[in-house]
Amino acid sequence: MDTENIKKFLDSGAGSDMKNYLQSELDSLLDINNINEKDVATQQALELKAQKRAYKKLKTILEFIMTVTEERNPKDPRDNYAVGM
Repeated sequence: MDTENIKKFLDSGAGSDMKNYLQSELDSLLDINNINEKDVATQQALELKAQKRAYKKLKTILEFIMTVTEERNPKDPRDNYAVGM
């Protein structure tokens, strides 16, 4: 895979929308509203850990092709489950 061509595309005007979309999808993984509520504490912990792993994995993938910034639209800190990421 030629990541340099992908980077050039994402930095161009045409790729800007794609880059914004990818960044917003990454940001959405930190949204507490995406977590399914579980009745059992251990199941809830697994849900939370899976969400954090998904965020880290997608961030790792995207860092190969673009500059990944921290969440662009900071929300109320109480709405973010990602403590110390």
